[in-house]
Amino acid sequence: MSDQHRASAAALTTRLRLHRREWCHGGRTYQVITLRPTDPVRFAVRVEHHFTVVSSDLAGARLLGRLLWGLSYQRRPDTLLVLEPGRMVPDHEEGQPSPPAVFSVTARAVLTPAAARGLRAAHLWRSRPAGTVTWNTLGYAGALDALDRWYDQRHAGMPFPVEHLPTAPQPRLAVDGSVLTVSALPEQLRNWALLIGRAGGHWYGDESCTEPDSAAGFDVHAVRHFHRLVSAARRARAEVLAAHDVPTEPLLIAERVRRHVDVVAARRPGPWDFAPPPRPD
Repeated sequence: MSDQHRASAAALTTRLRLHRREWCHGGRTYQVITLRPTDPVRFAVRVEHHFTVVSSDLAGARLLGRLLWGLSYQRRPDTLLVLEPGRMVPDHEEGQPSPPAVFSVTARAVLTPAAARGLRAAHLWRSRPAGTVTWNTLGYAGALDALDRWYDQRHAGMPFPVEHLPTAPQPRLAVDGSVLTVSALPEQLRNWALLIGRAGGHWYGDESCTEPDSAAGFDVHAVRHFHRLVSAARRARAEVLAAHDVPTEPLLIAERVRRHVDVVAARRPGPWDFAPPPRPD
């Protein structure tokens, strides 16, 4: 079994221990949940047209699904699941810096834009956490199995196991240059978690697109060679911006960086990641 296979399978099955911080802002006390510093997974955020895409390697994408599943069961008000600034890496296509991402449960958290921006403060992440929590994802593996069985037998008339929410409000998704905020109902978070957890089931080139909510413009991609591509995109962007004929239009810069990524990646032809399997063991 390859390291990539082992990590992506563990992302769905291992016990999740996360850090918890108490953070006061604007008269409210937030419970801020993050991965531990020893967790190696990294994420990138890219805004393209009407979609906001969160990218990671296969293990990271599946882990995000479990994190959202556990968040949906949190009853404490003002609980935030945060992908903090130190966990974000540049976008693997254009090398753009990624904003941190904040997820919350609709009607259980009041998160103003000012509070969301406050989560970027470096001193918050240098502080000692208040403790460690075990994330409740006990039913996640069984729900994923039920969804897999439906895909295997979907022509036999089995009901779709993802919850149908005919009157649910749309999730709130906002992104600017400083932070991405996503808020959704518990049922919506669980639906997203199941679809994201199936990352790796189908690949289009080197990406597996889960599309948990196309109506809200929210997508999660598992990317082969993610860390290597991030490194190449970071170098490509730096070289494009240092050129004497660099354009001033952001779209033209992005187009030039995309072309230059292949040039940078070709300088070091390997090693690349192992191709991930379609399903975990």
